Amino acid sequence: MMKVRKVLKKSVKLLLSGMLLSVLSVSGARAVDIDMDPLDYWQDDLNDRFARLQRQIAKGEASLKAPTARGVVMNLLQHLEIPPESQVLVYSRTSAQNSRIFPRWPRAIYFSDNCYVGWVQGGAVEVMAFDPVRGAIFYLMEIPAQPASGEPTWSRPQTCLNCHGTTPSSSVPGGLVRSVFPGQDGMPFFQMGTFNVDETLPLEKRWGGWYVTGDPGVHTHMGNALARRTGPDDEIQLEPVVEGGMPVEDLREVFNTEPYPGGPYSDIVALMVLEHQIRMHNIINQASLSVRQLAYRTHRMYENLGEEIPDQPTGTLLRVIQSQARRIVEALLFTDEFQLKGDGVLGNDRFQTAFLKNRRPSQDDRSLKDFRLYERIFKYRCSYVIYSDVFGSLPDEVRHEVLRLLNESLSGRGEHELASHLSRSERSRTLRILRETIDGFPQR
Repeated sequence: MMKVRKVLKKSVKLLLSGMLLSVLSVSGARAVDIDMDPLDYWQDDLNDRFARLQRQIAKGEASLKAPTARGVVMNLLQHLEIPPESQVLVYSRTSAQNSRIFPRWPRAIYFSDNCYVGWVQGGAVEVMAFDPVRGAIFYLMEIPAQPASGEPTWSRPQTCLNCHGTTPSSSVPGGLVRSVFPGQDGMPFFQMGTFNVDETLPLEKRWGGWYVTGDPGVHTHMGNALARRTGPDDEIQLEPVVEGGMPVEDLREVFNTEPYPGGPYSDIVALMVLEHQIRMHNIINQASLSVRQLAYRTHRMYENLGEEIPDQPTGTLLRVIQSQARRIVEALLFTDEFQLKGDGVLGNDRFQTAFLKNRRPSQDDRSLKDFRLYERIFKYRCSYVIYSDVFGSLPDEVRHEVLRLLNESLSGRGEHELASHLSRSERSRTLRILRETIDGFPQR
């Protein structure tokens, strides 16, 4: 009888283990079920930066009231520690507030290392912040008609995930940057296709539907242009909206830029940083959610079998942790980054100064946030996103595995091929920065 029980228990364990593996191997939203334990995505016991601000407002410890909607946005940016200089402007109608967006009435996006804010004049404010367990949380904040008379109200529309929970964000809630062919009213010609933008995409395919200020150098891009049907075959052609073509110093001659907190700028460097950061946040966020859910299911399996939960991950859970950590490291090290040609790009100093305010320097004053802007975005190819809330909230096992892989690959040990695209001197300097600026990073 005892032998039969052991065989049955082993069979059940193998069956459940196989089921867990199949769940994680399925691509799309089914791989992580955000409605199930332990994520319970739509619960309201959140601890992201915007949720904490809402609690402060409810207690009278903070306020967003201002004489104008612009003032409310400025107050929100200040409370969330988002620099107005991060402003980028998008005029393609690819938002929940499409009816309010036009080429001469663009939507503004602002971001820090940890939060994102979108605002359309006359409309609501969109916020994406990160809860330590549930990942990217989306809010819609309504500004009162008389902004000085009361605090804004907010909601969490499930419709946000129609776009922000699909393949570009690894099928979990996350950010999205798209390049499209925008018509004269900003509505995309979807039959021409779209591009999901990150640092691996050539500049020639980026920024369709976005304003771009700054100098792209020898590169062309799809920004600052509207699509029109031309010729006998109704071909779609992009035509510039700014006289003189590129580069564009500012946007004051294109539309009224006075209402925008970031002024007449939609900086090329800010756009490139935004695209990289969103990709990094999505990859880290997907790893966090998938590992949390698999760990929960694995532990429940052991409990149902009446067995003791191992001190360290094993089996399927261990393999998923290792694969997710490797994926994060590949992204952190800018694998497959598009190489800038010629003298690179040149942006506005306003954004770069604001971006560098929280840089973490090593003892010899080197930082992961230091720009290069020719050949590549940053001087040292290990992403500053490693300092963000999202990375800090990773399950311990994943974070430790990422740091181990980074240390070994940059040291030329273990899976050193992960850093094979970096020169020996860059690996050495990057490793020193990490060891001197990250608590718990391996020192050997």
